[in-house]
Parts: sequence; C-alpha cells; structure tokens
Amino acid sequence: MCSENTARQPILGSNNELVCVDGVWRQAKQDSSVDYSDGQEEESILRETLEGAADLSWNSPEFGPPYPSWAQEYHLSPLRANLLRGLSLPEGIRVLEVGAGCGAVTRFLGDHGFQVDAVEGSTRRAALARARCADLDNVCIISADFHQLHLPKEGYDLVLFVGVLEYAQRFAPGGSSSRDAVIRMLANATTALAPDGKIIIAIENRLGAKYLAGWPEDHLGTSWSGVAGYPAGAAAKSGIRTFDKAEWEGIFGELSLKHRSFFPLPDYKLPEAFVSDRGYLAPGTNAIWGRYVSVNRTPASPPSTPARFQQNALYRAGLLPSCADSFGIVAARLEESLEGLMPHDWIVFGANAGAADRGICMEDGSSAVRLFPASSPSNHSITLPQGEPIYQYWLRCAVTGVNEEDLSEVLAGHLMVAARSGLRVPGWCLLVNETGVLVPQPFPWPSGFDSAPATDDGSWEESVLDGFFEFAAADLDFNLEIGPWDAPGGLKQQILQRLSDPPASWADPGKEDSFAAIYWASGTAFSEEQKCTLRLSGEGEELLTFLLPRSVRSDMLLRFDPLDHDIGGNSITVKLESMRLYPVHDSVGVDLMPVFKNDGASFYNQLQIRPSEGGVIFTIEGNDPWVVVDPASLGMPPDLSLEKVEAHLDWGSKD
Repeated sequence: MCSENTARQPILGSNNELVCVDGVWRQAKQDSSVDYSDGQEEESILRETLEGAADLSWNSPEFGPPYPSWAQEYHLSPLRANLLRGLSLPEGIRVLEVGAGCGAVTRFLGDHGFQVDAVEGSTRRAALARARCADLDNVCIISADFHQLHLPKEGYDLVLFVGVLEYAQRFAPGGSSSRDAVIRMLANATTALAPDGKIIIAIENRLGAKYLAGWPEDHLGTSWSGVAGYPAGAAAKSGIRTFDKAEWEGIFGELSLKHRSFFPLPDYKLPEAFVSDRGYLAPGTNAIWGRYVSVNRTPASPPSTPARFQQNALYRAGLLPSCADSFGIVAARLEESLEGLMPHDWIVFGANAGAADRGICMEDGSSAVRLFPASSPSNHSITLPQGEPIYQYWLRCAVTGVNEEDLSEVLAGHLMVAARSGLRVPGWCLLVNETGVLVPQPFPWPSGFDSAPATDDGSWEESVLDGFFEFAAADLDFNLEIGPWDAPGGLKQQILQRLSDPPASWADPGKEDSFAAIYWASGTAFSEEQKCTLRLSGEGEELLTFLLPRSVRSDMLLRFDPLDHDIGGNSITVKLESMRLYPVHDSVGVDLMPVFKNDGASFYNQLQIRPSEGGVIFTIEGNDPWVVVDPASLGMPPDLSLEKVEAHLDWGSKD
C-alpha cells in the first residue's frame, strides 16, 4: 500500500490537509466518518472477494454472477459501469467522484486512464474502494466528509454524483431542506469545474413509473412516499428524498446550469440499456423499454397491480422523460459543453458488460443499428425490424378483458406461426406489428442467438411461455379473468395442448401468406427439417435476415427459395440487390452476388437469373423456385460456422 511519499498526491490535497494511511487519504484532523454501511458481514465478504481476486478490472470475470446478496451484486457487477459507457468522455480528464461507495464506478474511471479523486465518507467503504483500485496509480481514495472539504477552483473536468444526492439532507450540516442541500452541493461542485467541465448525476425519479404503480420506494421500502412528496413521518425524518423532472429543471435554473438527460434502463443501479433524451422515440426504442421495465430494489414486495402494463403505456405515450424510474443527468455552464456527449440515441449492452460483449446501438439521429462497441472501422449495420415485443403485446391482451380461452388462442397462434416461419428464437426476440401480426424478423438482442435452436419437441414453445410468465407474473395474478398459469389444466397447459393439436385452419397459412427460405445440406439432399423461413410482403423493397443454427458450416450447400406461393401460371420478377453470408462473430460478411453474376449458382429450379445494374433479376416461373449457392466457391475456409444470411429484394423490379 502507498505511503505519503509514494502515493500520487490528490488534486484535493492542494486545498486540504490530507494524509495517506494504508493507501487511503484522509483529513489530518478528521475524527469520525459517515455512518453508512451494508453491514459488517457484507463488507467482510466483499473484502475477501476483492483481496482474493487476480483481476480487479471493472469487467473482471471474477466479479460476475451469481451473487449471494443484493449488496454484493451492487458493489461487484460489471453492469454498474454501463451508466457511463453511453457517454463520450475525453481522454485523460480529471474526475472528482463524490460518494465512491466500494469503488465499482471508481474502478471503471480508473481503468479508462482518468485522474480520479474518489471521496467516500465511510471509512470502511473507502478501504474497500482502495482494495478495488489497489493497482491503479491514477486513482486516489479520500475518506472525508464532502461538506468539510475545500474544493480547488477549476480543479476538475468532471464531478460525479452517483446515488448520492438523495442523501444530501441527511449529511448536510445545519438543518437545510433536501432541495437546499442539493443546491449547496452542486454549487460547490460547480466552482471546482474547469470552464468546459461537467457534472454527472444518477438518481431515482420521484415520479418513476414503478412508484406511480404503487411499488415501494427504493430507500424507504414504503409505497407512495415519494409520489406524495415525502410529507411527514419516517420519510421526512430520514433525510432521504428524490426529485422529479420539473424539480430538477428548477434546481438547474437556479444554478444557471444547462443540462441534458439520459435514461438508464431498468435503472441507474444496474443498467442494461441506455436511452438519450433525444432518442427516446427513435426506431427500436419501443422494443427496449418494453423489455427493460421496472425492478423492485427493496425487501418489500410490490403490490399485485398491472405495473408492467402501466409502465409501457406511459412510455408508449412519449412520457419516458418524465416517468423513467431513474435519471442520468449531465450539467454544464455552457450549452456547447454538452454537445457530442451522447453520440447514440440508444444502446443495448451485452449481458456481461465486458470489453468483448455483443451490444448494439443506434447512433444519434441515424436509422442504422450497429455493434457496440464498434468491432471494426466499417462496423456493418444490423437489420432492425420494427415492432412491439411479443411479451408486452401478450400482456396488453391479458389485462384488457381478454378471457382465458381467447388469450390462449392468441399465444398459441403466434407460437405456431413463429415455429412455421423458422423463428425459434428467444421470446424477447419476437415482435408483433401494430395489428398484432408477428413480424417476420426477430429483434437482434445481444447474445440472443448464441444458443442452438430448439428442436420440435415442444421445449422451445415452453421456454417462450415460461419467459412470458416470468415477465408478467404479477400482472397475470391481478387479472381475475385468467386462471392459474403453471398448473395442471392451467393457461400454460391449455396453450401447449392447442399447439399439440392445432385446428385445421392453422395448418394452411392461406394464399395471402408468402415465405422465403434458406435451406442447408451437406449435399444436394435438402429437407424441410433443415431450413429457415421468413414471411414476405411481396411488395417493394424488403430486407430479409435468415438466422442459421451454429451447426451450419461453410462447407455445406445453401439453397435460397425466394418465394413459396401459388403464382397461378404467371411469372413474377424480383430484383436481388444484395445477399451476404455472415460467419459467426463476423460483422462484415461475405458478398454472395458474384455467385449469381458469374453463373456460380449452377443449380436452380423454376426461375431464370440475369445480371442487372445493381444486382440480378430473378424471373420466377413456378411455385417452387430455388437456387443453390456453394460458399466454398468463394474461397471460404470449410470449418467456419455460419450465423445468418441477409437478402435485399425489390419485388416487381425489372431493371
């Protein structure tokens, strides 16, 4: 551990008499610490975990789940860093972190090369933060009362308050109100900012959707305390309160600070997604907030109300800026200091929040979805279907008067169509359009397709239904029209029974339905058991994404069927504008168009192929058109696992 002579002097040391003891800086005359703790047992477990770890980095695999308690998850989870990963912060900046806790966010800041002064009022927590950052020379841990520190003028480029300002009144001297205590802390922080400096705040929303549904307040464990404005009793005496959007705007107005907001979902504590204040109505955002809905962070159980339904209704109405469960806020003296800080409308982070995760994002003002973080300079765009998560749609049906029989028919019908279309993907990947019809392309959730597709033994259907119940359990219990879910004769069993013995009308998709398909085989013996199908519109331009199981290799043949439809003796033309084949973990893919243009597709049936400017023209002459593609003819190594095929079609085009 460092000593006074070996430790980097904190920036705060210029205005304060600090000494370094066992690696932690403290005020020379300090005789007490802030009384804030998760308990001696929790902190002992955390210390043992940190001291026994070989890798202390913010995304260390040693700190992954499962966690024995909420305290351990909060202090160790790599998801904590997602709060800041959506912001574009300059390199080498000076950071003052107020309320460092046990160092989870501190570690992320340090790993990115920032010069960090991390202030923590609790002596025991400060020691744990030091243990988390023990190998970082650019991080100083200061155990001190923030209110007793003298901040250096223009000493920092960034001041951070993560889960701190809700306690401002509790630790403020002199009996000030919560609002006044927050203003005082922010005013002090502002004086310490460089001219272009910024303040970042993360805090719960007093009028968050879950609180409006009656869920317990995160800090107090009681319903309605925050919604009522913390008027009396234990809530008022605790010195804890959060603020709504209008209250924050008033605070920043009084301080003459400009600000922008972002929304960590489900909340700032363990964010899995990021939505900017300009991106909450961007394409795809409805699918994101339909999935990352509220989480109860208290030992108290939330009431059995249709909370999920209520939350999504508010978000669909464009009220996310007012009703998000948490706020992320960036404040600065000048408007221009906030420009470029949020380069993405939204981000969905990978499940492990690791450096090599498979997140996706939409850049600010764009309509293209890309990998996050970028895997290459080109960073090939990803198909983004538009629709509502099917779980959210099913829930809306369940809470709006649909009886048990009708609901089971809706769920079984969607599952039947998905299975017939080759969409055996995790339930969260399934979308429906505004009329409740299944969208023929899945939403590309990170890591959503890592597992092998389920077989036809019913396991896939059951897993999708189980996922729905996990999501909507409280809301289903609230709906008296629906009986027991997972019980003999319950709703789940009714749905599975419908699927095992479907009505005759379900077996025939009807003439109005058309499908395209990709088959795969080790030879030319293609079968119905090895294919992926997608429903077609058959009108205008259409981008299809066929997801392949990991068992498909580049030494196999692929067969593309552009249309499965009775054309009634007529011919149909469609322009194939592009077709790419993607090996696993390859965001660029392989262009298949040379195969068609150079007569490499030697096997075809009931169609004619001719080159055209910007693609090739398929003239379909029968009800079973197909063309065979050999990936090996493009020089692909034979042992590659293939992930997907993307085809861009233009129906009716003759040129």
